[in-house]
Amino acid sequence: MEPLHPGDPRRIGPYRLEARLGTGGMGQVFLGISPGARRVAVKVIHAEHAEDDRFRRRFAREVEAARRVGGFHTAQVVDADPEAVSPWLVTAFIPGPSLQQSVVERGPLDSEAVRALSAGLAEGLAAIHACGLVHRDLKPGNVIMAADGPRIIDFGVARATDATVLTSHNVVVGTYAYMSPEQVLGEAPGPPGDVFSLGCVLAYAATGHGPFDATSIPAIVHRVLHEEPDLSRLPDDLRNLIAACLAKDPVRRPTVDTLTTRPQRIVAPAPGPARMLPPDDAVDTRANATLVANRRQDASGVAPTGPVPVGRRALLIGAGAVAAVAAVGVPAGFLLIRGDGEQKAAAPPAAPPHPNGLISPSGSLTAEGVKNLSEVAITPDGRTLAAGGSDATITLWDLTTRRALRTIDKTGWVSALAFSPNGRFVASSASNAGVLLIWDAATGRINVNVRTGQFGLNSVAYSPDGRTIVGVNPGARLFDAAGGRTLATFDLGHSGVNAVSYSPNGKIVAVAVDGFYSKPPGSTVQLLDGRTLRKLGQLVGHTNSVTGVAFSPDGKRVASSGADQTVRIWDVATRRTVRVIKAGEASVKDAKFSPDGSTVLGACSDRTVRMWNAATGALTATLVGHSQAVERIVLTPDGRTVAGVGGAKADGTVTLWKV
Repeated sequence: MEPLHPGDPRRIGPYRLEARLGTGGMGQVFLGISPGARRVAVKVIHAEHAEDDRFRRRFAREVEAARRVGGFHTAQVVDADPEAVSPWLVTAFIPGPSLQQSVVERGPLDSEAVRALSAGLAEGLAAIHACGLVHRDLKPGNVIMAADGPRIIDFGVARATDATVLTSHNVVVGTYAYMSPEQVLGEAPGPPGDVFSLGCVLAYAATGHGPFDATSIPAIVHRVLHEEPDLSRLPDDLRNLIAACLAKDPVRRPTVDTLTTRPQRIVAPAPGPARMLPPDDAVDTRANATLVANRRQDASGVAPTGPVPVGRRALLIGAGAVAAVAAVGVPAGFLLIRGDGEQKAAAPPAAPPHPNGLISPSGSLTAEGVKNLSEVAITPDGRTLAAGGSDATITLWDLTTRRALRTIDKTGWVSALAFSPNGRFVASSASNAGVLLIWDAATGRINVNVRTGQFGLNSVAYSPDGRTIVGVNPGARLFDAAGGRTLATFDLGHSGVNAVSYSPNGKIVAVAVDGFYSKPPGSTVQLLDGRTLRKLGQLVGHTNSVTGVAFSPDGKRVASSGADQTVRIWDVATRRTVRVIKAGEASVKDAKFSPDGSTVLGACSDRTVRMWNAATGALTATLVGHSQAVERIVLTPDGRTVAGVGGAKADGTVTLWKV
């Protein structure tokens, strides 16, 4: 931070500017004060770019991208004016140095801190990819080391993974020392490109040097394309993970889901490029301004990765908070001329194998303007379904006619959703605002608006009598359903909570714990008293994050799903595992019992919903046809219809299956 310069503006829009925070190729970032006396970060486009329509489009894209990802992992956008004479963007401000500043001033991070950084940034990238975006410029200057966890900033070069490309072919946008080979070559990078950049960032964090550092841009390009990274200074316990991220071939890199949930299983590929790269004399770099042009490029050019399961429910410490833009990296723009012409796009990933008993969708629910759905709920009478996500809306459909009934606006990024037992009310939480909201389902009018603190709730559930609501993240909290008053709390030590369920008699609450950074009580199911949240016991056995939890209709069993690719069925009375069901290579994101208790269902990261016999664990059917990873599922009261939502890209679809 430094004082304002003589020529700097003193006010942008309604914001008073007080100091400089950083500068970059697109603009200057200032510390500002809002009319309500809140500190904010104000990014203002440089004057030489303000009259360029292409840069205005790019800036508008940055605003849109940052709004879509929300406050879990980025600097939350609070205001913007891309049409102003000097376009500007305002985000919330939290003090914190960039990773680059931190390493320069304090030295490299130790191994444990680098692993924590890896998990946090992978979680952030998963959230970015879940919105259909690729960051494309992840580097130490674009990572803010806030006191409560890392933030990814600067979406100036982000693009939608399935959108028309705004940059012309073979134009590279980003920062070379942290670019993937495919991005250096001017190809459209997919999520694996961000994983490569993450590997470079982690290497820098651990050693203070990038793995492809050189004295000139051409030398960096040569090293990225043709040489193995320099990992000699890395500790042994980090070398394997980072080397895997830096594989030349994008299909050989780990996914962000693996980096978050199963880093210990990552095996670095053998040295040497696994894809054909052009020889040195086929690539020439010419310094230029960042070039942008309207040119349609087929979306198949995006590097294939298969679905990228998103573990956004795992608590990233400071989930409700956002960080300031302490430094804005300068994106490089260079035109690459290739001698071998365009490469053919890699073949799309093969559909995952499915067992016999496949069930295709019976239909779907969509609505105009709905793009992101990650939460779903159904009324007890089975007539109305609600779904919401990062669009900051909740849409209600009539399940009989499949017609959208109404849209509830201004909900924030919907991170939790539940109907009251009488179906009259919808409870939701906004992850980017830290509130519990209760809506009138018939009118969309808000009845309760209660702050839940720094964090939004990852899951909510009504008690069977409808008098209380339990919400979770970072601990468990019991609310009066009529007015939102807090009745009881249970501290889980910021270990992260993913799901919650009431027993049918309302006496027990089951809480699915993530075990974030291996914090106590670890990856467990906590059993709490339904009236006081006093601890009754815990279910121990999952080896990775517990993602979903549900009681059987008689209340004698609990089903839990996990990132360890299992569904476990527990005896509530004895607290012991009754059955462990393996889901192959798929993470299981949610679990539900059928209304008669004979079947347990799992929402899987391989785009399926699987149905197992609850008594034997035998697979009875596989529901296929959802376009991406399935995050949340619900069943109608008669058990004949299953609805699923979620995925790595935005499509705004609720998939329905008749079973």
